[in-house]
Amino acid sequence: MKTSSYLFAFFLAIAGAGTAAAQTSRDVADARVAYQQANTGPTAEGYRASLKQQTSGFVGGQGFQLGSLRTADGRTLLVPGLRYHAGLHLLEAQDSIDLEATHLWPAGSLRGFDLGEAGDPAAPLRRFRSRLVKEGSAGTRREYVEVITAIDAGPLLLAWLYTPADATPNSKRPLVGTLLAGPGTVGTEPLRPLEPTESAVLRLFGSRSNDVRSFATAQHLDYTRPADIAKMMDHYNRIAVVK
Repeated sequence: MKTSSYLFAFFLAIAGAGTAAAQTSRDVADARVAYQQANTGPTAEGYRASLKQQTSGFVGGQGFQLGSLRTADGRTLLVPGLRYHAGLHLLEAQDSIDLEATHLWPAGSLRGFDLGEAGDPAAPLRRFRSRLVKEGSAGTRREYVEVITAIDAGPLLLAWLYTPADATPNSKRPLVGTLLAGPGTVGTEPLRPLEPTESAVLRLFGSRSNDVRSFATAQHLDYTRPADIAKMMDHYNRIAVVK
């Protein structure tokens, strides 16, 4: 497999990460291992076979879309084409030099990715970020989630987690989205499912719940609509940092 220009830049950045904080260095090293494991040996062969067989799990269709990678060292790298398979929890990226070649990026290998471009009405920007997720009694796991709040590093974040309808990678049913909420900053606290009700939403805002309730009333926002909940979170994120 040919080495792409963005992959070369990615590993150059890793090589120069000696001055970064220890945690960041560990994150970059872990990301590199996750990438290498996904693109070599039996793991890569299994992934590529599954991508050919499981055609119903792609978010936004099977075609590649212009996008950007958000690497573990904080870089944003434009790539010619991306497609995300929710059933396999796997991002496939076209090589910047050889479009017939692709690279595989599991959730542990990136901070996230963007589909489309800002300001392009034909392909509006969609932001996916790698976050810890916890559903019910299941253990915490890392997933790509689509962020719908204005920023993805604020006090609170709202996002969609996409899965096949029957929760298996080879599902032939449409994808379904689970609404998640939690801290916007990357850390050990996971995102959790959010019930779109007034009481559940306001509980997120703690001592600022009355402020958010007043904002929601003034703006005629609906606690059952994710887009409106995102507006409430955006308002909270603006006022939460004010002492």
